[in-house]
Amino acid sequence: MGYKEDDSSGACSCLIWFAVVVFNILVGGWSVNYLLEFFANKMIPFFWAAVIGLFAGEVSVPVAAVVAILHWFHVV
Repeated sequence: MGYKEDDSSGACSCLIWFAVVVFNILVGGWSVNYLLEFFANKMIPFFWAAVIGLFAGEVSVPVAAVVAILHWFHVV
């Protein structure tokens, strides 16, 4: 009787999920292209890099960040 359903929690979780997907598409696509350019000296169109980054972004983003930092400090 005193319970009222709050609809804002569903919208918030949907927004967070959407932000994670957009992050994986954009930053994951950048990281896939960066790693391909760094290790294989090749680049692919960003659309295909974004598709790969959507699924491999959790791995490729940290690896690309570490490689970029090592490259900036001339370790690699």
